[in-house]
Amino acid sequence: MSNRLQRLGEAPVPSLLRELSIPAMVGMLVNALYNVVDRLYIGQGCGRDAIAGVALSFPFMAILAAFGTLIGVGSGALLSIKLGEKRHAEAEMVVGQCIAVKTIFFLTLPLIILCFLDRFLLAFGATPEALPYARTYLRIILYGNIFSHLSFGMANLLRSEGQANRSMHCMVIGAILNTILDPIFIFGFKMGVAGAAWATDLAMFSTAAVAFYFYLSGKTAVRLRWKRVRVFPRVLMRVFAIGLSPFLLQLMMGGITVAYNWMFHKWAENTEIATLEIAAMGIIHTVLALFFMPLMGLTQGMQPIVGYNYGAKIFPRVREAYALCAKLASLICFTLTILIMVFAGPISRCFTDDPVLLQTTTRDFRFFSCMFATIGMPVVTVDYYRSIGRAGIAIVLSMMRQGFMLLPLILIFPIFWGVTGIWLAGPVSDLLSSIVTDIVGFRELRKLAKPPLEQTAPIC
Repeated sequence: MSNRLQRLGEAPVPSLLRELSIPAMVGMLVNALYNVVDRLYIGQGCGRDAIAGVALSFPFMAILAAFGTLIGVGSGALLSIKLGEKRHAEAEMVVGQCIAVKTIFFLTLPLIILCFLDRFLLAFGATPEALPYARTYLRIILYGNIFSHLSFGMANLLRSEGQANRSMHCMVIGAILNTILDPIFIFGFKMGVAGAAWATDLAMFSTAAVAFYFYLSGKTAVRLRWKRVRVFPRVLMRVFAIGLSPFLLQLMMGGITVAYNWMFHKWAENTEIATLEIAAMGIIHTVLALFFMPLMGLTQGMQPIVGYNYGAKIFPRVREAYALCAKLASLICFTLTILIMVFAGPISRCFTDDPVLLQTTTRDFRFFSCMFATIGMPVVTVDYYRSIGRAGIAIVLSMMRQGFMLLPLILIFPIFWGVTGIWLAGPVSDLLSSIVTDIVGFRELRKLAKPPLEQTAPIC
């Protein structure tokens, strides 16, 4: 394991990034397949209202994911930093605490949601047509949520210590099982959306089991020791500080989805059209989650390189990794934007044969995605600051698009352009927030190019 850690500080950055990012990309793509496979089978087997119902689960999943990333992302970044500083005992504390706090959170939060599920669904914009499907799906999926977050948390820790292949193996096993079980439960047992939920729960359980096996079998740089599975207040505060940025971003994503649902209610001619737009949004979010996993995998491959070398004060390698990721991310985003503009129709057809929903989704997809080419460097920049423990600036930059720009535009644009204005709010906020974040990113690259004595201390 020491050789693997040594490579983070000595191996050529391009080959190291490729070694860590490709398994991470595969793992993230596989992770996104959970939702894609569910929506594909639900769309073809259960119809438009079922797609809208499952789409209504997104705010709940975003809230739970916010607490998951608060611990998981913060723990992963801190683990890389501690390994770079050669503080192995503290690294073990990070791993044990990650498991302890995730278990506490995800044995309590889903129960609270289940107690008030219908009230939450109505508050989050459920239409009468979609409400029964949303209720059925969420009542099942929430029971297995603890396995989901334990598996994602440990997979992130594996990546953070440079074991991207093992992290990928965890996610692949669960995704394969989910792909097999979905058609069996949905069509074979005629369980509909309930079958999709049960398939996901069982797949997540298998992923968590494999991740635990790796950590308990001595196959990792940092062992999972049961005496460390508890809360360490000093370490927890540092984890929260680093994880606060993605936590707020995930919460904001849930709030943005609720805002979209309510604005569709307000500006659509009736609840049927509102349900249609919510279903289109569900398909679009599902596809984008799949398309942007290569980008997420790239930044996750960058994270251990940046975190380790920043902890070891090898700043030229930090700059090289950051600059290379920014270039690659921009290329990925440009390519994805072209693909969406050209193939929005065929992509949407994979999820539905309903001609009205197909036409609506194709049109909305192009509106919503036309400025995604600009967001590559901003995504890398936020993850860069998160990886080096600079929580304050990461929070501000991560909130730039969702909180400071997108939400106000969702409320303002439909006054002038109706439902079309709701969809146009996305690309305008993409462009404006990217300009601001790019300025910050280029300044950081210039600072990293200075001699070490001129480097300033991180803001934690």
